[in-house]
Amino acid sequence: MNTRSLPSLAPRLVLAAALAASGYIHAQLYIDGYRYVDVVGSLFLLQASTSFAVAALLLLAAPPLLRIAAATIAICTLAAFAASRTVGLFGFSEQGLQPAPQALLSLIVEALVLLILVAWRVSEAAAESRAGAADHAEGLARPARHRRLYDVLWLLLPVAVAIGLFWFGRVHTPDYQASLFGNRGDDARLLKAQLGSALLGLALIQLLLALWIYGRLPALRAAPHRVHTTHRLIGLTAFLLSLPIARHCITAYGVQFAPTRVALHSLTGCFLYGAFVAKVIVVRHRRWPGWALPLAGGTLVTAIALVWYAAAFWYLNGLHAPGL
Repeated sequence: MNTRSLPSLAPRLVLAAALAASGYIHAQLYIDGYRYVDVVGSLFLLQASTSFAVAALLLLAAPPLLRIAAATIAICTLAAFAASRTVGLFGFSEQGLQPAPQALLSLIVEALVLLILVAWRVSEAAAESRAGAADHAEGLARPARHRRLYDVLWLLLPVAVAIGLFWFGRVHTPDYQASLFGNRGDDARLLKAQLGSALLGLALIQLLLALWIYGRLPALRAAPHRVHTTHRLIGLTAFLLSLPIARHCITAYGVQFAPTRVALHSLTGCFLYGAFVAKVIVVRHRRWPGWALPLAGGTLVTAIALVWYAAAFWYLNGLHAPGL
């Protein structure tokens, strides 16, 4: 078996678990008070987000780039730990193994990440030295069962994104004075409603272009190549436009379960980014059934419409949305 084409599942899972644990420790410390520390608080959030992201990707594959990323996260975290207890880190310093027990747990987890990577590489080198040309040729054809496993793991990524946003929205303390491009209060809500309406408009254009590409608009001939390019560019623009809206929503309000309108908006907002990741996965992996891409795209447009209806429309319609 070719260890490069099909990395061992066990070390990937252990490494992903260790990185996720590191991300959780730093995310919890960020929420518990480090977010108020200048620069350092942002570094804690960066460490947590990158750790979670690399851990999720390791569930799918382990190319050298991801292993390097995992090693970089662990080394930088250990270096920051040492600096904060010696020369200081951006004017911030800690003492010994404080805060307890998170400091000690972080040291253990980061060291474990590096040990796993070293042991993994050593075992691969030993296996490669024993492998012959025949084994190499056989390893080029990935068994069907592994393809099915990889497909299942790909499906876990959108779920992880949605759950991660939901978790952060629940544990994060809402900052009702958070700004959106310098606007606060009603000004921020108005701007967000306007941006949300623009986002819905882009999503509807995306839907029309997709129908054209799939030949579902009988009045139009086959879509030229530039329509495909426009479709992708509008999709990227819509995603970038959604980011400041989502950031303000989750920092200012978090995820709430009451009233019904707010619950719908919160939960659909978390689901929306999971749906976006699912669509990207389906686009990039051609093995999925033909109905998968239209389903993913339609689900994404529906989620955007629901988020808009429960918030932007509600606000622009005088704080009223029928049915909510």
